[in-house]
Amino acid sequence: MEAKQYKEFWNLIDFLHENELLEFILLIGSWAEYIYAQSGLLPGFTENLRTLDVDFLIKNKGKPNKPINLMAIAKEAGYTIDRDVLEGTTKLYTSGLMEVEFIIEQKGKGISSVLETNLGVNAEALRHVGLLKNHATEIKIFGYKINVPIPEAYVIHKIIINQSRGVKAEKDRQAIFALMPFLDKEKFQVVLEQVSKKERKISHDFLKRYGYL
Repeated sequence: MEAKQYKEFWNLIDFLHENELLEFILLIGSWAEYIYAQSGLLPGFTENLRTLDVDFLIKNKGKPNKPINLMAIAKEAGYTIDRDVLEGTTKLYTSGLMEVEFIIEQKGKGISSVLETNLGVNAEALRHVGLLKNHATEIKIFGYKINVPIPEAYVIHKIIINQSRGVKAEKDRQAIFALMPFLDKEKFQVVLEQVSKKERKISHDFLKRYGYL
């Protein structure tokens, strides 16, 4: 990862901070690992960042109470706005082609795969991400307050979805293996006990297969 791409990431965080949006979103995906490392949350951990994709999980589609138009604000700030014609999701692109996506928890059956939100973005609705939202922490770093999943929940989520990740599955496994030695075992077990029976079985099978049980 080049220095300019880290700079673009922090410019993005600054943009969200200045517009008072950070409290409504959760940084997930590989950039959360970068925050774990930079903040010292996991002493000794070093991230292996290999993606330009930045993913944010929207906590609540009805927040803030007074809707805003993030896409219009971002366009005015110089970001490129894109709407996926097929999926209907909206994304941001930085000048260095860093792709910023928005995700939201999908609940129930037959729910749309894309949901409109009060942040003014159409977010991709995915299952299992409630785990990340329900086990989050606020990290104060470089003058910003960034919400991320606790590392234990982050790893369990990656384990649960690993079998459905296709070409990204191996990269995710490497992230899991890199993080496992730094996790709090008690917290890990607490989070694991709170997922569904099916998700717990998937997790146990994975942990057993790779020698963690």
